[in-house]
Amino acid sequence: MAEETNKEIPLYYRYWGKAKPETDSGGPAYHLLPYHCLDVAAVANIWLNRSYDIKRCFTDITGLDEEKSRAWLLFFIALHDYGKFDLRFQRKAREAWENVNAELNAIPTQLTGQAIKEYNHGPAGLYWFYRDQHPRFSSGDGDFYFDDNDEWLAWSSWLAPVVGHHGIVPGEHEKDAPKYSLFASETLLDTFKQARLQWLQALERLFLVPAGLTLADTPPLLEQTKNKQSPATMLAGFCSVADWLGSCDWFPYDDQPCPDLEKLTQWYEQRLEIAGTVLREAGVISQIHPYQSIDVLLNGNSPRQVQCLIEHLPKTPGMTLIEASTGSGKTETALAYAWQLLALGLADSIVFALPTQATANAMLSRLEKVAPLLFANQTNVVLAHGRAKYQQDFIDLKQACRPQTAQGNEEAWVQCGNWLAQSRKRVFLGQIGVCTVDQVFVSVLPVKHKFVRGFGLGRSVLIIDEVHAYDSYMYGLMDAVLEQQRLAGGSAILLSATLPSGQKRQLAAAWACQYEVVNQTYPIISHYSAGQVETFDLMEMPEQQPKPVTIGLELIKYPELLPDASFLQRLLDAVEQGAQVCLVCNLVADAQQLYQRCQALIEQSATLTAEQCLLFHSRFIFGHRQDKERKVLDWFGPEPHPENIRNQGHLLIATQVVEQSLDLDFDWLVTQLCPADLLFQRMGRLHRHVKNRPSRPKFFANPICTVLLPAEPDYALHEVIYGNSRVLWRTQRLLETTGGNEDLKITFPTAYRDWIEKVYDENTWPDEPESVLKSYDAYDKERYTSKMLAKQLINSSMHELSDNDANVSVLTRDGDMSLNVIPVYLDPQGRQCLLNGKMIDEMDESQRSEAINLNSVAVPSSWGKHDRLPKPDQEGLIWLSMQRQENDQFIAKHYNDTYLYHPDTGLIRIDPIEENA
Repeated sequence: MAEETNKEIPLYYRYWGKAKPETDSGGPAYHLLPYHCLDVAAVANIWLNRSYDIKRCFTDITGLDEEKSRAWLLFFIALHDYGKFDLRFQRKAREAWENVNAELNAIPTQLTGQAIKEYNHGPAGLYWFYRDQHPRFSSGDGDFYFDDNDEWLAWSSWLAPVVGHHGIVPGEHEKDAPKYSLFASETLLDTFKQARLQWLQALERLFLVPAGLTLADTPPLLEQTKNKQSPATMLAGFCSVADWLGSCDWFPYDDQPCPDLEKLTQWYEQRLEIAGTVLREAGVISQIHPYQSIDVLLNGNSPRQVQCLIEHLPKTPGMTLIEASTGSGKTETALAYAWQLLALGLADSIVFALPTQATANAMLSRLEKVAPLLFANQTNVVLAHGRAKYQQDFIDLKQACRPQTAQGNEEAWVQCGNWLAQSRKRVFLGQIGVCTVDQVFVSVLPVKHKFVRGFGLGRSVLIIDEVHAYDSYMYGLMDAVLEQQRLAGGSAILLSATLPSGQKRQLAAAWACQYEVVNQTYPIISHYSAGQVETFDLMEMPEQQPKPVTIGLELIKYPELLPDASFLQRLLDAVEQGAQVCLVCNLVADAQQLYQRCQALIEQSATLTAEQCLLFHSRFIFGHRQDKERKVLDWFGPEPHPENIRNQGHLLIATQVVEQSLDLDFDWLVTQLCPADLLFQRMGRLHRHVKNRPSRPKFFANPICTVLLPAEPDYALHEVIYGNSRVLWRTQRLLETTGGNEDLKITFPTAYRDWIEKVYDENTWPDEPESVLKSYDAYDKERYTSKMLAKQLINSSMHELSDNDANVSVLTRDGDMSLNVIPVYLDPQGRQCLLNGKMIDEMDESQRSEAINLNSVAVPSSWGKHDRLPKPDQEGLIWLSMQRQENDQFIAKHYNDTYLYHPDTGLIRIDPIEENA
């Protein structure tokens, strides 16, 4: 390697790393390449100092002591832009190149503009390092004959993740890809090589030598796994985030070389101070309050049931499964345990993943209140799902984070740093991330910068709610997420009322543990770590055992599970008596139909008003759905708004959007038949807020659930919704045999274990009908195919996709995707308008994208078959031209179908042949 002396400026100062646009005339026009590399290393260095968890993670990964682990880490992060020591990159900003290296610029080349444009300095860094060090890694005689050896595998296991900081970690083939060869004079090639080697020598002296290491040493191998989820995920993510922060405006450009390494070391030490400011301003540094007790999270109330087990849980990373009744305080239990792990330095943050956007929105407000109890600094709470940026609570959090003004800093204890909110990739980098579970799944899928999500998760306690609510394909993705979390040394907390043994066995395997049925008590907390399983129950705390809750059952059979007029009148009579009633449907079309029939009956009533009946499902434009979600929480949530809203009765007709995580309370629940676990979720909304609602209307003092069953053993579209008819048939059988004809009832928590194990038992029941057996056989084959599809996608070598809503939806869901329909109409002047009245032609591109997002409606893919909807445009959007009618109604005719839209009912399709969901 070339010797660095005080007499000659090292060659690596003759390269720029960052360059300003030509229109920016303030300060230096470019930032020297070694300086940018050290800015990024400075961010990583300070972040390691401020995060015990990240420090622990990398010492565990490397198996080295803290000093040597840090040395290798900073050395390689400073190498992340090794591929910028190349003429093709330097010519991307020709003026900067000419200024920094006029001598080399004078050497003629035949470099084309296309070669400059297509040059990717990330993977090229792996290529050039391999060739610069070929005598070390080669056992052959020729310059390009290499045998991979253990030493190269070790070096590349570090280098590949850091040079992948632009979104894709290069594969093994990139080390000898001819596209990175530079065809130029020997003078140019040798000069570039000598600059790179001098830079290696400088980094050796800056980072390795102080830790007793040299370039002659071999770094420890970062092990790879069969699913490509490895400790390298943490390194790639850490380097990428450090690069983003090291490239921000806080680091001023510097175009003046340091005369010697001592001055460069002093320069680096000054940048460490800037790095501390940047990390603080970015909101990624956590200051955690010492753990006190779960009582703090409960506003001074005493813990109950599984909350009393918190102090007994292991204070080590692992996977924790909390099985407890709906409404028993699982969320607070999970947060208290996460707080313990945070306080011990075993995590920096919390990521809370939920099944739907509605449940994520509801959780955001709960965690906003909890955040100041857990974190001492200004806490960044970030919401992530396809429409998070339109959620008002999240908008308020972002607005609370303002820069310095003439009035001083705007104080906001819980905020969302604007830097964190700028990109979905950064959602897991604050103190608390609230998201839909698909945002977590992306961390193991072929999406650019997936490792940033993986890094964020690895430094977090990952909490997944309603863990039973996912299909086979999504469980395949969850396996990989949990394996990744385990390998990163992180923790996961899974919440469910209960899970069948088959699902628990699969989850345990993802955490490299063997599931054994050793404790069937309920409720229970199971902790999986280091191949061992520990269980914690309330057997020694009988006073905390959940009191039995009995729910009265009423079973009524109707064709297609649709009640008749007399039953709907019963619902309205209950509302008239002041009851809060909910009717849950499995199909949107059913909910819409029943809502319209109830409104027709209300019109004939002298005492009820249309405003006392609300329809809530997924087929509204976003603005209307958001209004309904807010009204549902106002009417039935723990904090009614206004406070006297429950002085009169209400009827909510809804789909599955109310069965998960929304904290709602009803006096009477009516539901179409659904699988037992989901039925129990729905029943959990009965008499939920006992303290807030001590008295109930007459006839509803005790909880009662009416289940609508099919008149004939045919589950039709309901079977399609839930994948097979066996779970429906078994649930119906258990309902019908749970008590005498005059005394149908179900008692919790006993029913959780008993029913769900029976319904999901892999063995066939003796009296199962042939149709049920055939349905399950087909489902079982599809389930296996889905799992294999998930594994193939995780292991695929496909080119990584952009991280956008469309790709996230496609990759995290199995089967036919929903279609995005954009209803539009013409105003009196003939201008095309969205349903919110905005004129499309008057919007710029950014406004148009946002407006379309807010005015799209997701409909089943079956709607688009046989040209029954207009053809999608190039973006996959279906524009449905409608005519505006009176009273905010819109109508369209296409094919033989009629489409109606109203803010009260959402989008309806009227099929003259048959009505489909």
